[in-house]
Amino acid sequence: MTNLKTGLLFDVQRFSIHDGPGIRTTFFFKGCSLRCPWCHNPESISAKEQLKHDPKRCDLCKKCIDFVQGDGISIVDGKLKIDFQKHEENFALIDVCPSKAYGKFGQRYSVDELSTIALKDKDYYTYSQGGVTFSGGEAINQMDFLCELGPTLKNHEIHICLDISGFISLKNLERSLEFTDIYLLDYKLTNKSDFKSLLGQDFDCKVILDFLEEKQKEVILRCPIIPSINDTEDHFKVIADYSKQYSCISYVDILPYHNLIKRENFNYINKPQIYTVPSATQKESWILWLKKHHIKKGIIEGESI
Repeated sequence: MTNLKTGLLFDVQRFSIHDGPGIRTTFFFKGCSLRCPWCHNPESISAKEQLKHDPKRCDLCKKCIDFVQGDGISIVDGKLKIDFQKHEENFALIDVCPSKAYGKFGQRYSVDELSTIALKDKDYYTYSQGGVTFSGGEAINQMDFLCELGPTLKNHEIHICLDISGFISLKNLERSLEFTDIYLLDYKLTNKSDFKSLLGQDFDCKVILDFLEEKQKEVILRCPIIPSINDTEDHFKVIADYSKQYSCISYVDILPYHNLIKRENFNYINKPQIYTVPSATQKESWILWLKKHHIKKGIIEGESI
């Protein structure tokens, strides 16, 4: 019988090489409980489908303004200004616009549809020891759907990585054990007072590490490093210590901040902050700090530490 459950995704990326080992297909699920100010996928945060507008396509024809009778959409200083508090779910605007400037963040997929996409590249997974990665947002927030998609893919002998932030329930983590081969665990901050102020939640990734260590599940510790936020020797010391303390951590993936953020459609919601892109000298200092503290195994931009 065909499964009727659906998952809400904002992107599907085939031939991904940055979301776990080998060549992978990454399914990006919508919805996240954190509010990281450096988020590179701000369209992932809301758990709902959302209207989007691409100003590059807009020719200011005013048809959308006429459609809403000027309520919440206007032209200001030669640019279309949209009140998304009013129109975030006004998807009728997509068909109104002749320039296709409106679209939607989020698309629903069935288990069968995503399985079909994944199986297209199964030969590449086998050749490269790759597979499928559930990412986001926070994929585990759509746990009921994952509990059907995951086992379906495992029936086809597909390797699965699950990307998790650490702010998740142990109950859902327990449910994911049966189909997850590797966990990609984000480790963002060491200073606990920064968790609430910067991410919007209080939590401790150590709880998740302890659980996965007990369950003997492989973990890749993924560490986004943002200059002026967490590029401190104290932070790198804890990263190195975790890599030695937990046998479940196979390696640490250092992810330097970049500013390739999709901002053009986010003048209204979850607008990311802009930080300084680290220089080559800064990244070299990070490597030296990690080596100083005897990191077990690390990778930065594809190079071993």
